[in-house]
Amino acid sequence: MRRTKHAFWLSIVGLLVLAGAAAAVQSRPQTSDVSAAFSADQTRSHSRTCTRSGNTFRITNAVWRGTSTSDEARLEGNIVISTRTVVNETTGDGWLTGTWRSTGTPSMDPRRHGRPRSNGNLHAVIDNGNHVDGLVTGEVRAPYSRLLGNWSATIVGNTIAGELGANAPVAPDNAAIIYLGGC
Repeated sequence: MRRTKHAFWLSIVGLLVLAGAAAAVQSRPQTSDVSAAFSADQTRSHSRTCTRSGNTFRITNAVWRGTSTSDEARLEGNIVISTRTVVNETTGDGWLTGTWRSTGTPSMDPRRHGRPRSNGNLHAVIDNGNHVDGLVTGEVRAPYSRLLGNWSATIVGNTIAGELGANAPVAPDNAAIIYLGGC
């Protein structure tokens, strides 16, 4: 009888400890304005064309590698951008889908050099055949948070350069944020 009573109270105390630990790690709402500037060179590309209703469309799959600079360490470092673009060569209009991934450089933290620091999905419109405006959704790591923001780029030859979360064209906008949790 006594052992049963002790086991009962021990299990109650254990449940209270677990409930307290769960409450302590529950995420709290957080937001932080972020931005990054990037430049990357095309390292791989494959294009094809098709014609529909008198318009010629160029479909291009490309991989871009370069660097990103930011006050937010998780957005800074080496980047790889993979894209698929569809551009109406008659009008210059089109769309882009793809991914963004940043990793640290050897000088940042040798233990975390090759690990992803941020990654996201890109969706954008293309105007004039080379101007890209869109949205990135993804996550940053160490510590974990979500990423949501505007991004813009210009493609000139084999180079893509632009900004994620720029305060343009009207400042001060919350053009990109890192956020976490809920109430």
